[in-house]
Amino acid sequence: MVSRLKTVVLATSAAAAALVPLFGDPRVTPVTHPIWARMLLRALEMNEAVRTRSQASQVFSALSWRESLTYPADHYVRGDRVTVRERGGLRMVAADEGTGQVVYPLAVVRAGDYQMRVRLAGAPERPATAEIVPTGGTGAPKTVTFVPPTSADWVRGEPTHLDPGAYTATLLLPQGSSLEYVEVAPPCLNPIEPVGGWTPTAPTTVDDVAVTALKALDVENELPPADTPLERTGGDFQVEAPAVPASAGHGFETLTLKADRAGLRALLSVDLPEAGLYTLSAYGVTGTGQRWVADGCRKAILCPSETTGWRVVMSQAFGSGRHTFTVALAAGAVVERVRLERKKERTPDYVATLRRLGFDPGPDGPVTRDRALAAMRFIQDQRPSLLARLCGDVVLPEIGGPSPQVAEAGAAAAPPPRVGPLPPPPIGSVLLPPQPSASPVKLLSAVEVAGPRS
Repeated sequence: MVSRLKTVVLATSAAAAALVPLFGDPRVTPVTHPIWARMLLRALEMNEAVRTRSQASQVFSALSWRESLTYPADHYVRGDRVTVRERGGLRMVAADEGTGQVVYPLAVVRAGDYQMRVRLAGAPERPATAEIVPTGGTGAPKTVTFVPPTSADWVRGEPTHLDPGAYTATLLLPQGSSLEYVEVAPPCLNPIEPVGGWTPTAPTTVDDVAVTALKALDVENELPPADTPLERTGGDFQVEAPAVPASAGHGFETLTLKADRAGLRALLSVDLPEAGLYTLSAYGVTGTGQRWVADGCRKAILCPSETTGWRVVMSQAFGSGRHTFTVALAAGAVVERVRLERKKERTPDYVATLRRLGFDPGPDGPVTRDRALAAMRFIQDQRPSLLARLCGDVVLPEIGGPSPQVAEAGAAAAPPPRVGPLPPPPIGSVLLPPQPSASPVKLLSAVEVAGPRS
């Protein structure tokens, strides 16, 4: 018996020793980009996204969102009353008996209007619906309706506003319908990624940690200024609706935009002398909410408040030349001045800013595992201040309708108001170029075991 026990112990020790050169000792294994990306998702409370994404490229996509997220229909995490079939080499999900249900995970790291589309077939008189709800079931679902064609084709749903968080998208398929693909298209956003993008085999440096941490917490406005900011007043806006001019005070500097119960929509054009990362800030009162859109693409929400002061609207990379900023003001909102400040954006600036905010990622070079874990905890500790700035979407009534309001977080968002024809496209678009897809590198099992767990 003792001899058999010794044999087992020796075999176990030999197996463990063999795993070290194969997978690497977790205590000394370098923190690569895939490992740090997973740690970031955990810090942002995206644990479901970590569990359901086995490839490095999938983890990178969840943070960068440079391309649409596409699920083959049979890649659901839960299903009920559905059958998986194959036709012409294509697998699909069919609802043969009653209403079928399939559930897909969705991780959102940036607030914005996300659009879902599906490739399905069925009876047009029996539409399919998707319910998007935060993981955990808190908050009202966002409902998207799809009218299926008789033969399989793509059907686009209305955009819906989502704040950062983990969600599930549940598709309800009427009897007789079949589903081939589910796709979620991101809005224009500021991707969370290191300088140069994510790389499957690259070690994570202190610079990478600093850049991605500030982006994940959406505090690039804390970077030092690169030059004197550009300032404009409410009088520089072109009012779209209602057709009344900005209210005048006791001088040009006090010209303001002020919304009554009907709300107000206005547009500002600004010529930026240099390309770079800019922070847009607005001085005034947010009232019952403000919605800002840069170049008809990147959207930001300012939550209700009755206090007067400067508020950060967004930080975004812009090209040189003319750019447009559209603002929708709900009741009581006031804009007196706006400021566009170009930021210093070298990696040492990010490192110095992160240290000033309270976290030292360590000396230059590859980050240690201990500092990476500490950085993850720092982001987790700072996340409540990020969530406190979220409140859903601004819902404006028709001119002359009931009082505007800010939709509660998790409540169904109304489509954005029409602001009339936009000016010609600006020089240097806010749209981001597509990122080459990362190679499908599978993360090592031993690394996942050694990584942080919630």
